[in-house]
Amino acid sequence: MTTTTNPLRDAAFMQVFLDLVIPPSADGVMPGAGSLELGESVAASVEADVRFGHVVSDGLLAIADAAIAANPGGFTALSPAARLEAVQGVLGAHPLLMNSVARYLYTAYYQDPRVLAAIGEPARAPFPEGFEIEPTDERLLAALHARRRQGPAAT
Repeated sequence: MTTTTNPLRDAAFMQVFLDLVIPPSADGVMPGAGSLELGESVAASVEADVRFGHVVSDGLLAIADAAIAANPGGFTALSPAARLEAVQGVLGAHPLLMNSVARYLYTAYYQDPRVLAAIGEPARAPFPEGFEIEPTDERLLAALHARRRQGPAAT
């Protein structure tokens, strides 16, 4: 039996899958990726990537199919251990899946204000306020300018 829904557009599937990829920390300080409701953002990034998005789409479809084979209720009906087993079971056929998911997920996860606050960063974009930058060592800059004036080394 195969799934008839697109796992990327199944909010419940994405929530439990993303929490499997980035689970909440044991102390509750770091949120899980699924609890941040990043599924829609990740799905949009995957679908927009015409070169490599299929790696994630195909892998998630294989996970959904494996889950349905284990439990007619699908991936969300499985226990956390069974979900992990379903994911691990398809990695042989989809070896790039987890690296590809990370490509889209990490960007969304580490831009979320709740994650930034949890790691001690201001929950805002770095600009226009910016970050403190160490003053430039003028001697290093002078050496760079001198090298530029000399031109490329003769070979």
